[in-house]
Amino acid sequence: MIQATHANKDNLLGGIVRTIWEKRTFAVFSHEEPDGDAIGSQTAVTAALKDLGKEVISLRVDPAPPALEFLNRERLIRPYEPARDDRAIRNAEVIILVDCCDYFRLGRLAGPAETAGGIVINIDHHRDNAFFGDFNYVRFEAGGAAELVFEVLRGLAVPVTGTIADALYVGLSTDTVGFRYIDPEGNLLEVVRELIKGGIDIEDLQEKIYCNQPDSYLEDLSALLRTVQYEEAGALAWFTMFDSDYLSFYQRELASEALKQLLSIKKIRAAVMLHKEAAGVEVWLRSKKDVDVNRAAGKVGGGGHHTASGALVRDQTLEEATALVLAAVREEMR
Repeated sequence: MIQATHANKDNLLGGIVRTIWEKRTFAVFSHEEPDGDAIGSQTAVTAALKDLGKEVISLRVDPAPPALEFLNRERLIRPYEPARDDRAIRNAEVIILVDCCDYFRLGRLAGPAETAGGIVINIDHHRDNAFFGDFNYVRFEAGGAAELVFEVLRGLAVPVTGTIADALYVGLSTDTVGFRYIDPEGNLLEVVRELIKGGIDIEDLQEKIYCNQPDSYLEDLSALLRTVQYEEAGALAWFTMFDSDYLSFYQRELASEALKQLLSIKKIRAAVMLHKEAAGVEVWLRSKKDVDVNRAAGKVGGGGHHTASGALVRDQTLEEATALVLAAVREEMR
């Protein structure tokens, strides 16, 4: 599992660029339960391929959240319909997965994508990535899949303007929680600089991303915060989300804001969200600098950044997973 860094990065980029130039038909996917990075990265790749004159199908199993629907103004991504789309997926010469650690994260699209038979390009930043592609453009320290997509599009000499630039900015901003988490090499800042040169309107995008919550948002956030439990003399805060097969984008926004608000409190050093879903127990970990939640996540099969990480705990009940995760975080707090 070699990451896309240094000399290996150039070799991988070269192979991906040659493949895209040589092939004609493409299928593009990103993970279910979409977030800004998944939708932004998928939109940017799809738009770029179309700009290159390629034949592209870009599919989702879940609808884009209303706050990000503006990215799909050109209807680049459409809902998956098996009767209509399975044959086109099988016939695609290249399958591109963005922001997706493995096929199972595609939901109902997992089977068609995995058995398609085309060349697979895997563009991702998650530490639990299975390196399942023929080309694995994966770098854990990247500020989201959108940063890696930018590098691929630059290699293809695709102009990063318009919808592409907007989509990449959305991916980067949302996955770094408003640029709170910057990759150690500072590549992310260079990407943002190029997006600004490409004409993005940052104030407009910020308003579309972060200032469109429903009127019930504060009440819903307040209700969620009332469920928080505290340990370690109040330094560790944690809560669980609704028991459902998946969380909606709005529910994820609530969870993200709850974690942010908890960490704004001086005595709280780490905050955890857990959610029981179809594939296992999803875990989000956030912390202040003195607590390495990346190491804590690694103990339960996940990973990420020093102060922002995640994991998917399989084959455990919510109660069992909660005990494992909290024990791992406590170890990092001592």
